[in-house]
Amino acid sequence: MKKATLVRLTEKYIAGTASGEERLELESWYNEQLAQNKLPDESQINEAEEEITGEKIWHNINLQIDAQEQVKPRKSFYRWAVAASIVAVLGFGAYWLGERISDKNTNKVAALIKPGGNKAFLTLANGTKINLDEAVNGTIASQEGIKITKTADGQLVYAIVENASGKQASGYNTISTPAGGQYQVTLPDGTKVWLNALSSLKYPTAFNGKYRTVMLTGEGYFEVAKNKNKPFKLTTAKQEISVLGTHFNVSAYADEPEIKTTLVEGGVAVKNFSPMATGVLKPGQQAVFHGTGFEINQVDVEEYIAWKNGFFMFNNEGIKEAMQKLARWYDVEIEYEGNFDGIYFGGSFSKHNNLQETLKILESTDKFKFKIEGRRIKIIK
Repeated sequence: MKKATLVRLTEKYIAGTASGEERLELESWYNEQLAQNKLPDESQINEAEEEITGEKIWHNINLQIDAQEQVKPRKSFYRWAVAASIVAVLGFGAYWLGERISDKNTNKVAALIKPGGNKAFLTLANGTKINLDEAVNGTIASQEGIKITKTADGQLVYAIVENASGKQASGYNTISTPAGGQYQVTLPDGTKVWLNALSSLKYPTAFNGKYRTVMLTGEGYFEVAKNKNKPFKLTTAKQEISVLGTHFNVSAYADEPEIKTTLVEGGVAVKNFSPMATGVLKPGQQAVFHGTGFEINQVDVEEYIAWKNGFFMFNNEGIKEAMQKLARWYDVEIEYEGNFDGIYFGGSFSKHNNLQETLKILESTDKFKFKIEGRRIKIIK
């Protein structure tokens, strides 16, 4: 990233004026340096911290960036002292600096637990079950008037094709993701759906009725193809969402007390079945249904769709809620030792990290430690 861009994004980040896209760009830059071990070691960070106080912050950043542009490639201290300065300013929640990442406190077993990936099962209307992780790319199934294709980048695409009868197959297909899995599917009407881990989507092989109705468990992000003559309806166990064409995210896991519908663009009407409640969302709003009622809040939508873009993003989130998301992605079990009420943290990091890298970040808060036993993580306060 160029000097001017790095400084500009950092200034906006600190001032709280950075857009979601700009925040992700800056945080992605940091995560890339972390993954490539290009950030300073502890002694370098300490030295950089001692120089960075009050009004000297930006003066030091500019001096160090200028220095890195003149130094020979083999001399990398100045280059990453710059990074240390910027990380010190950004803070990244509660961890990156001042709260050290300690290798000795992270069980090496965690390094063997890899992040999730494009894994899912497709169950056809006739009961045939296809493991999409093992299926070859290309056409994997054909139903009357419908061709189903798996692409190289982890997508399932439905396409309407001509056939002798002129009819389309009836019935429902289901795509489901395991723990540690995610998948994208393009439905027969062109609607695109991203499924998070431990989620499933049931949908007709052809939208022949008055509505385009699909059923979701878990979490999904929807980009609904516009068709004003055939509204799109999404149902969960306790909720119905009606749209004509829009982008939104729904989190409706059975083991969570709340159902959250977050609108990115367009408009949706939401209806909860029990207790009965309805509402209409505008972009940037989130409907939250829980056991005692319903509310609509203004939110940072980037936080709720970060999973689809390859990130975990936590904004003052409770440790148990955050760890539940990690458990689904890394396919691990979580056990707690101690009272974790009132413990929150914030920050953003890549879903492509292995478990060891992720736990290092979390452990650096010094609020808790991790003990790994196989695929079980014990969190000790």
